[in-house]
Amino acid sequence: MRSYLSLLLVVLLFTGCNPERTDEASFLSLVPENSALLLKIDALEALENDIAENSIVSKMRKEVFAKAIAEKMRPLNYLEGETSGLLAFSISDTTNFDFTFIITDSTATVNLDSIINKTVESISYQNYSFKKYQIEETTFFSSNIRGADVLSSSQQILENIIENLDANNFPSPLEKLYKITNAHGQHHLWVNLNEVDALLNHLFNETDDIQKLSEYADWVSLDINLDNDGVFLNGIGIANDSTDYLSLFSGTKPRASITPALVPKDVSIFKSYNVTDYPLFALNREKYLNSGTVKDSLLNTIEEIGLAEVDNEQIVLLQTFGTATIDDYLTTITSSSIEYQGSEILKIQPTSFLTDYLDPIITDFNPSYASIIENTFVFSATEETIKKVISSHKSGEVLYNTTLLKNTQDITTSASSIFTVTSSLGLQESLSEYNLNEIGDFLKRTNLKDYVFGSQIVADNAFFHVSYFAKKISERPSNRGVVSLFDFQTDAAIATTPQFVKNHRTNKQEIIVQDENNVLYLISNKGKIIWKKELASAVQGKIHQIDIYKNGKLQLAFTTNNEFLVLDRNGKEVQPFDIKHEGGNLNPLAVFDYDGKKDYRFVVTQGTRVFMYNNKGKIVSGFKYKKAESDIIGAPQHFRINRKDYLCFKLANGQLKLLNRVGNVRVRVPEKIDFSENDIKLYKNKFSLTTAKGVLYQIDTGGKIEKTNLNLNADHGMDATSKTLSIINDNILHIREKKVALDLGVYAPPVIFYLNDKIYVSVTDIQNQKSYLFDSQAKAIADFPVQGSSMADMADIDNDRKPEMVIKNQDNSITVYKLH
Repeated sequence: MRSYLSLLLVVLLFTGCNPERTDEASFLSLVPENSALLLKIDALEALENDIAENSIVSKMRKEVFAKAIAEKMRPLNYLEGETSGLLAFSISDTTNFDFTFIITDSTATVNLDSIINKTVESISYQNYSFKKYQIEETTFFSSNIRGADVLSSSQQILENIIENLDANNFPSPLEKLYKITNAHGQHHLWVNLNEVDALLNHLFNETDDIQKLSEYADWVSLDINLDNDGVFLNGIGIANDSTDYLSLFSGTKPRASITPALVPKDVSIFKSYNVTDYPLFALNREKYLNSGTVKDSLLNTIEEIGLAEVDNEQIVLLQTFGTATIDDYLTTITSSSIEYQGSEILKIQPTSFLTDYLDPIITDFNPSYASIIENTFVFSATEETIKKVISSHKSGEVLYNTTLLKNTQDITTSASSIFTVTSSLGLQESLSEYNLNEIGDFLKRTNLKDYVFGSQIVADNAFFHVSYFAKKISERPSNRGVVSLFDFQTDAAIATTPQFVKNHRTNKQEIIVQDENNVLYLISNKGKIIWKKELASAVQGKIHQIDIYKNGKLQLAFTTNNEFLVLDRNGKEVQPFDIKHEGGNLNPLAVFDYDGKKDYRFVVTQGTRVFMYNNKGKIVSGFKYKKAESDIIGAPQHFRINRKDYLCFKLANGQLKLLNRVGNVRVRVPEKIDFSENDIKLYKNKFSLTTAKGVLYQIDTGGKIEKTNLNLNADHGMDATSKTLSIINDNILHIREKKVALDLGVYAPPVIFYLNDKIYVSVTDIQNQKSYLFDSQAKAIADFPVQGSSMADMADIDNDRKPEMVIKNQDNSITVYKLH
């Protein structure tokens, strides 16, 4: 519990008062040696938005200790441009702490133009120069050190960084964790548990020392997800020393907790420790306590230790795979017994065997009563508490069946080494126990009664997977296979199919869509508008994401009726990619990346004309196919088979052109084809397409055509991957060799998605506004169809391995659904 309380507290504080991102471990050499916390900032503005929308952190920002942190970090408000970097916190003495911000995005600079009352002083130190800024009562310093701009609240810290540039003093565990994690989440925090105690003591101004986090582990690395109604932290902990608390579970195997099915439902605090191999645990424990030799134990058969607090009384549960040894021992110390609801309650003489063998998990516990329920021993100080456990188990009114626990099931794994769950009241009590009284007072002032708090730790070789959470309780946690996350309304009717696009700063997905007034919207994965931009005309087809500068920052590339455009992350045009084509009537853009090296070829087609551009917006002079024999249908396509490239052009006269990179014919197709409205697909290593008369054409790389008459209607739809073919014809959906009869309607073409090692096939009845979803065996996904009136897009937008779907709903709204 102490690890959960303090670590969750650390994260709430330092994400709740400002900034997170870098991709080069070399920046670690600029991190102050004694840093307690290191926060990686991908986009300062995005983090501030998340904080403002988070119900817990936004309330905490009003507290005195949070205001002190915000005041210390005030200099970051003077940065302009895209702000990315590493933010370090360190304690300088018992009365002060400092920050250091290492800017990793060269576009972020200090701008004081609008500040009137300021002084700026230049200082030299060991061939480096830095500036001292004084703005009212705020003082900070900046310097460019080995190409990186560094800001700090302390001149001494900058001098120490310069002095230790070649010393490589940053801790090896931090380097290891940095390389492992390297910012997969939007916000990321590394906590040095050997240094953070002093920082917390300073912030909370407690007279007693806070329970030491340094006894828990050495370093913890955490991805931070700030949802509107919750804080979710997931990462890795390292325990390098046998005296670290987590080392107690080294080598043990995680398992599903059983004791929640025995604890009364009105528990305020519950903790489960899965031992699985008690002799190994006992060995780890003796090393942890440094007590020399391993003692013989009564407890060799225990697999789980459960600790609970109910009505201010402690309960200890020992779940075992064999009861004989402990039962025999209890017989020797039993003074009397009674029978209660079919179970025997033992009154036992004073004993310390639980603390003798299970300290530090169990401390200061003196049971007077015991019982056994289904291979689980139950201990407490009072007979009434034991009776309550027995009666709760009989009636099923136990923690396992509560809304409190059910609200943790979608954010935790089934197996754990340590699992903790507590109510707001239980959290307040524990904060007081661990001398975090100021935070306890904050909880009393704040309405967090409808939140569940908890943690989970899973032992895994040299690492520990850690998870901490604070989540608003849903009274009826959804058991549905799909739920609606949010709706978003546009200002006018939607004109394009909504699609997901990646946010390179957060590694998560957002939504882009255009309305009939040609306004393009970028929408966050929480349903908030990021920006909107009016274009001259409608977007044609798909919007592509590219990395034109090869630096990990993504742009949006597409054509409108008469323009080829590239927009940056903020919706601004990237020069020279605002290329106009007189006469308009452009087809959708094609983007080819032949070797995966981001040396893009952008293909714009207009009637019979072909324009191929390179990364600099210049026409590729070496591409020879500049004019087609007939008007080009749709966007050209690129396929790679056996390390050869094939560029595919469908022409209105029925020709299928299969060209090489320079535009020469690679495969001659011997006959003309009456193309359907569907794209060409590479299915079973053949160019696969359908005709308007319902014939499947499959063309190999030698030009040989194989035809299969599928007797499809002219308005059929088709999609395919390398091994999966799906066709909708009337109301019959074909997936591989299986068929599904759907309700009568007008269906958009099917779309195949491959997400988290699973195939999904989506198809929408646009007449009746119903969207269906199936797996690769044509089995319907639970709780589909859902409401929708366009083709769908799917992605795992928040990287939780639970896919989301976006689809047009009403004329001017989209809906995002989440699969469970």
